[in-house]
Amino acid sequence: MRSLNRQRDPEHHLRYRTKYALAREMLVELAGLLPKGYQVYVLFDSWYASAKLVKFCRRKRWQVICALKTNRRIDKKRVDKHDQMLKHRHYQRVTLNAVDDAHKAPSYLVRTIHGHLEEISDEVCILISGRHPEDKRPKYFMCTDLSLSAQEALRYYQQRWPVEVDNFYLKEALGLGDFRVQSFEAIEKCFSVVILAMNYLQYTLAENYVRAHTYQNLAEMIRQHRLGHLQSLLRRVAEETHRTSNIEEVVQRFTPLASWAVT
Repeated sequence: MRSLNRQRDPEHHLRYRTKYALAREMLVELAGLLPKGYQVYVLFDSWYASAKLVKFCRRKRWQVICALKTNRRIDKKRVDKHDQMLKHRHYQRVTLNAVDDAHKAPSYLVRTIHGHLEEISDEVCILISGRHPEDKRPKYFMCTDLSLSAQEALRYYQQRWPVEVDNFYLKEALGLGDFRVQSFEAIEKCFSVVILAMNYLQYTLAENYVRAHTYQNLAEMIRQHRLGHLQSLLRRVAEETHRTSNIEEVVQRFTPLASWAVT
């Protein structure tokens, strides 16, 4: 932050903001866009599962379903210790629809406990989910809506998966993960361009679904987009070669970095 502010006037200094502050800012902006009369569920992973964010959501009368780290305490005891104490208790088998394959239905073994998370006065439900009875690394989830079953709570939390998919494509396919500069303005512009590209892909995805009633994933959208650019390039090369009858000239004109001087 100090290096970013070195060339800035004091009144234009950037201020550090925590993850909680950023998440709250997004939720405040979103609140005004939500339709009336619906129960809102806020989903987030364990990195955002702070008591401050949970209490902020509850003040808005929103319910929260989130992942928890093993060191979070329920009734003053770590959740992984609760799991050890319940090892002789029967599991509940929960089956969820696979996000990426309609023919698969993964099942999980779940135990539930009720108690109070640190710094949160309302009672919450804790879900301890494992792949099999001997799973040494179960996942822990918290749900503030005590009326939901374990199946319903985990099915709601499953709706986070498209966010992870988008994050993957933003970083790997669109280049956000490789961006490294010192200028804040350059970083901001890069983020804008990458998000615009993602919005374009999502819009094209939705447009194709409305037109053809078939779902295609982002990978297919990117592949089709790149294929369209390649076809346009090949078509232009063929047209120029036909017009000039000079293959070498066309090759030089369309070869990347052809104008760079080599010494």
